Amino acid sequence: MPRLWLINQFANTPDLPGHTRQYEVAAALVQAGWQVEVFSSDFNLTQRRYRRLTPGRLWTAEQPAGIRWIWLWASPYRRNDGWRQLNMLSFCAHLVLQLLPRGLWGRLRGTAPDVVVASSPQLPAAWTCLWIARLLGCPFVVEIRDLWPQVLIDQGGKRPDSPMVRLLAAMERQVYAGAHTVVVLAEGAQAYVRARGAQRTAWLPNGPDLEQFAAQPLPPDDAVFAVLYAGAHGEANALEHVIEAARLLEQRHPGRFCIALVGDGPEKTALMRQASGLANVVFEPPIPKQQMPARMAAADAVLLSLKDVPLFRYGVSPNKLYDAYALGRPVITTVPGAIEAEVERQQLGLTAPPGDPQALATAIAELAALPRSAREAMGRRARQLAEAVYGRQRVNARYDALLRQLLVP
Repeated sequence: MPRLWLINQFANTPDLPGHTRQYEVAAALVQAGWQVEVFSSDFNLTQRRYRRLTPGRLWTAEQPAGIRWIWLWASPYRRNDGWRQLNMLSFCAHLVLQLLPRGLWGRLRGTAPDVVVASSPQLPAAWTCLWIARLLGCPFVVEIRDLWPQVLIDQGGKRPDSPMVRLLAAMERQVYAGAHTVVVLAEGAQAYVRARGAQRTAWLPNGPDLEQFAAQPLPPDDAVFAVLYAGAHGEANALEHVIEAARLLEQRHPGRFCIALVGDGPEKTALMRQASGLANVVFEPPIPKQQMPARMAAADAVLLSLKDVPLFRYGVSPNKLYDAYALGRPVITTVPGAIEAEVERQQLGLTAPPGDPQALATAIAELAALPRSAREAMGRRARQLAEAVYGRQRVNARYDALLRQLLVP
């Protein structure tokens, strides 16, 4: 039975809020005959608190879906400052303390991993895992979720020649050059990683479990048209423009719309202040992934909002967008580039330019004004696309095939 180590600091099991890609991939690989260990931080990215570890414990293990899941301690933080950097570095240090002795001892006993897979966006952790894999003499695969350090330049305003960006760029080049395969979630990111040293790439996008996110009929037509945003409440999500669009809708169509914002993040408190007095905006806490299908199915449309950042035009693969496809929900997006082109080309919903509350309010109102049959047709096309391209079962089978190519005969 081949052995795999899968590392992502922010991986979650389905009972926790946040992305569950590593859980879904690992569970499928277990079913395909792999022995999988996942290493992630117990300090939950969404809730900013420990979920499994009790005070004084540095790690704990559990066995969901046949996966050996190891939760590691990493230092806490509240906002994106120096404490977050310490959080990432402490996770890297804990990886060395956990994985290296375990792997070296495993080499003597014949139980070392056959393949190591590290998933970003924690680039220093991926770099750490590259060197651990080299010391253990096993193939290394890196999965790129966010393109660091480019996101720090495009979104964070960092100078390309700043010491932090130069250090991360050096790590990035080593990781891409040292990986047997660089897996990207956004198809447009392949050219980016190849230009920085990747020899082999594979596009394995985010995508829904087509059984968990089964196609659902639209809710009954009602006086209130429900729009759902589910995800992070951070600077990159530009939800302040969604609040202003809601304000315009309330002025133009009182009582006609409700925009629910589900999730958490550093900007949530400020957003709640901004929305004070708006009857058509509802804030909800983050929910576990296993509750998301029912919550999304209750909406008439699903909203994807991002800031106008050059990287987002080609380098993002949003989970909630593909979940909406699978459920058969029309979508409204403010993401130019590849996502906008797909939604418009496939006729899956409506789009608006980023940072334009007027255009967003108009798009929401126009979608609501369409006949139910037109919105149902959008949902059917979205489901067909999910089945043909983004379905988790399809992606997992391709992941299994990729990793098996690395096994020594």
